[in-house]
Amino acid sequence: MKMKKLNIAMALALASAGAQAGGPLYIHEPTMQPYKWDTSKGDIPVYTDGGPMTPTADGGQVQAFTVNYDGNVFLTIEQANAVTAKAIAEWSNVETSTLSMTIQGTIEEQTGIADVNETNVGEIYAKENGYGFWVNYDTDGQILEQYFGVPKDQVLGIAFPEWADEETGEITEATALMNGWFVDISDTEGEKVAGVFTHEFGHAMNMSHSQANGHFSYMAAAYRPYYDGVPGCDTATLFNGAQRPSEDTIETMFPFINVRGEAGRQQSTISVRDDIVNISDLYPTDAYKSEYGSITGKLYLKDGVSEYSGINMVARNIDNPMYDVITQQSGNLTQGMVGPDGTFTINGLQPGARYVLYTDTIKAGGYPTAPTAIVSQAEYWNDGESANPGEDRACNFTPITVQAGETKQTDMYFNGYQDGIQYTPLVQAFVTDLAKNGKKALGTVGNGIPFVYDSVQKSFALHPNTDVRSNGGRMNKNATKAAITADLDGNGIKEPATWDLVSNKLKPMQDLNGNTCGGSGSNGTQSAAVWDMDDSGEVIVGLGYKDVDGDGVCQRNGGGEMVPVKWDKHGSIEELPYDLPGYVQWVRADRVSGDGSVITGSSTYKQVAWVNGEFRDIYSEFGAKNATAMTGDGGIVALDTDTGVKLWNTATDELEDIGGLTWCEDMDYNHFFLGNLCSNPSYGPEFVQNYFGPIQVMPTDMNDDGTMIVGRAGSYFTGFIGGIYLKGIGWINTRDFFKKQGVVEASQFPVDNPLSLSANGSEMMGNLAGATITFDIDMDTAFVCKDGQDREVSFPKQLIAEVKGGAEFGRCAHLND
Repeated sequence: MKMKKLNIAMALALASAGAQAGGPLYIHEPTMQPYKWDTSKGDIPVYTDGGPMTPTADGGQVQAFTVNYDGNVFLTIEQANAVTAKAIAEWSNVETSTLSMTIQGTIEEQTGIADVNETNVGEIYAKENGYGFWVNYDTDGQILEQYFGVPKDQVLGIAFPEWADEETGEITEATALMNGWFVDISDTEGEKVAGVFTHEFGHAMNMSHSQANGHFSYMAAAYRPYYDGVPGCDTATLFNGAQRPSEDTIETMFPFINVRGEAGRQQSTISVRDDIVNISDLYPTDAYKSEYGSITGKLYLKDGVSEYSGINMVARNIDNPMYDVITQQSGNLTQGMVGPDGTFTINGLQPGARYVLYTDTIKAGGYPTAPTAIVSQAEYWNDGESANPGEDRACNFTPITVQAGETKQTDMYFNGYQDGIQYTPLVQAFVTDLAKNGKKALGTVGNGIPFVYDSVQKSFALHPNTDVRSNGGRMNKNATKAAITADLDGNGIKEPATWDLVSNKLKPMQDLNGNTCGGSGSNGTQSAAVWDMDDSGEVIVGLGYKDVDGDGVCQRNGGGEMVPVKWDKHGSIEELPYDLPGYVQWVRADRVSGDGSVITGSSTYKQVAWVNGEFRDIYSEFGAKNATAMTGDGGIVALDTDTGVKLWNTATDELEDIGGLTWCEDMDYNHFFLGNLCSNPSYGPEFVQNYFGPIQVMPTDMNDDGTMIVGRAGSYFTGFIGGIYLKGIGWINTRDFFKKQGVVEASQFPVDNPLSLSANGSEMMGNLAGATITFDIDMDTAFVCKDGQDREVSFPKQLIAEVKGGAEFGRCAHLND
């Protein structure tokens, strides 16, 4: 018999933040079946630890599981053994499981070790001690800290199947380490810490974590509500911290256990069907197989072929939702060993009961099968299940009823149209520019590693010199040149450089201080900052650092040491002139038109521009607070002002007011003291809009002919939202834009920071505020609804024309989303 020592890393149970969705902890790879105890051998023998002899309050001495602050016994080993006996009884008494455990002696009787502690624990974990389940009591937490290297104030216990017969997959020995140090002072009978015992013993029987109801009690808050169904559907109940379910609804195998409250006591019992079904799946009785029903299926991406692992599949009884709920992760029986696996099977359904099946994400904790994000929208299963979001609406559900011994097929598909707008996440990538041809994007990953993304091939390329680090960069129209800042000479200061994207040659450009000093940022010091490049790649603009006073520092306050600059195709630098009243700390050039004739820039909150070389103080002239979006010829510049966005004609100085987003429709107005004024009866939407004016949108880019502008609105206080302006239609927020177009992939993560447009406006890149993720949005075609029929049109010009002609923006099925 070949024995194998199993990995222990997966079985930590943590105190309040994280300890593993239903299913097995370990898989026996030769058979791809869970490791299991052979219950035909009878009860699994349980051996318990002793403890250090410790004074009692009445002057005696007993073995201690945990010690009080005064040095006397708080809970004795006798009490700990009683909790152990209760925990093994809970698992042994599950009627549909063959598993049974009984305490059959002590570790001392088996090994001669009276008290397992940090000095001798290697005798338990380093070798096989014999068939059975060995329960160790860590009185002072020193085994956790000194042997396992984990803090005693964060880990409640560690348990796992330790040894198995590798030929059969039979578990032969398991261990549990119970942290006596973490017992709460009010827990004089060990009733609250009992939840940890039952939970850890589940791991020892090879059970993983579950997420059925626990997150409603432990994690839901006003700013993070959770639902016992699909969010936004009438059938789902809200839990937000103020509204929470009874503690006895928390499944024992949820990753969190509160040993200082009622929840710890309740999790010591096996009362939620999620726990009952998961132990019965591992050790089923004949009756379990024949007296209950099952559902099985696969979770697919919208292509209907690619399987998707790591999503929590939840079956909830409509008539008993909190106690009869069963979860399984997709792919939990292969745990990533065979690649993407969308398979799920939920057993233990009660005959005749009505269940809904829906997708959810794992909220916290570690899992043998890696949790994944929902790449579309959460949804219920229904008889018309498909990937078409116009037909398979997220809230549509069909109750599932099975009979004893029956298995029903329930494949599910992430919704998403194959036509129209396509929405692709670039995970852990921060794009800084999209070439105006819309084919390639430039950005950074990790600690400033520059990359070029091919949006046609959906591929990435790095510079051959993998040591190159950049602070971002910009590209010319055809993505043949880029401008970045990188420390090419290794002196610790990044200098501006051009990157020939064909040959990959990097060529330094001039700066104003001989590459001796510069400004400091999160990615180090740079002697100049590159902000934009024109279509040809022959005009580059940015910020240059000067050492005016020769003190070796290039950022002296008000010293004129941070100035706007532009470079030519040879890398020669030119300082741009400016004349601003009052104190000036810095001025930079932010954007350049495609033809290089118009440059816009900023100085603190003031906006400036250079039109054919002439400096303009457009803050003083027009009240501009931002001006980074313009047409390809620089003829029109979008200005962010206190009264909304205005289009500045740079030839005639005429302004066109195009407003902004609308309070209470696009975004709530949250007052620091008065709360949401939109829902406050003393104020309301009309007051808010009239008093505060339109929601200001900071334009970030414009297509070449000015028919489309993108920007962002909001703040960390109100939250952020993206805005899209279509000439002749007006502003629409990005959330509604994608909803009406049926882009359900954007429902979870709607771009709130659109940052770059292609010249014709049919491609866009955007981010999420506060997250390192970028979305590649292909808008070659979009939809309008006319006479009740969807019409796929080119975007944006044809769509704008169709809407002006009476069509409605969006797909017919989603106009009211």
